[in-house]
Amino acid sequence: MNKPKTHMTRVLTLLCVFAIAGCDVPQGMDGADGTDGQTGLDGSDGDNGDNGDNGDNGQDGMDGMDGQDGANAGDYNFRTDMPDDYLRVDRIGMPAVATALIPAGSKDAYNYDGPLGDIAGNWVPDIVNSVDFFHTALDGQLQSLGLTVCETDDCVAAAAPLVVPDTISIDATADAGFPNGRGLADQAIDITLAVVLLDLNTHPVTLLADLPLNPPANDRSFMARFPYLAPPH
Repeated sequence: MNKPKTHMTRVLTLLCVFAIAGCDVPQGMDGADGTDGQTGLDGSDGDNGDNGDNGDNGQDGMDGMDGQDGANAGDYNFRTDMPDDYLRVDRIGMPAVATALIPAGSKDAYNYDGPLGDIAGNWVPDIVNSVDFFHTALDGQLQSLGLTVCETDDCVAAAAPLVVPDTISIDATADAGFPNGRGLADQAIDITLAVVLLDLNTHPVTLLADLPLNPPANDRSFMARFPYLAPPH
């Protein structure tokens, strides 16, 4: 009955002896390496997001103002009517003469007339009366601005070479610019008013144009080539 206990005692005693003597206790066998775990499955890629909406297109720049193509001479059917077959509706001569100096009831007759009638003095009384009317209405206001006005007869004498006959003249030997011809940007009305209203011995003829009295420029730029006029709008 006591043998198992005695056997266990001997084993413990031997272990103590080994420990005291410094003897190494034989090591047990290494355990087998554990099996590597399997690599986990990669998650499925997520769906790509929808493409963003395209931005709005930028506004196109305005096309340059090209001159209109001229008609081909060979394709154009020129009229062969005589000048007397046409009816003149406007002189298109000096600016403001028909508009401001010819009475309303005589404008058509004035436009039907021509340079020969001007030279004959057909319209001089009407022009003088209109110039006198403007001086009566405006002299006080002009003088209040420190301007020196001209007498009606003196103004008419200064203006006569410009408006009688009512034509636009061009002197190729002189500087271009109204009243020697007329450029689209010339301040023609301001110059005409200065001739009709101011004493040009005191003031330069460009006094009102230099202000300017009227708009300084067209509301749209003129073109650099034919037909030169700005497109209508």
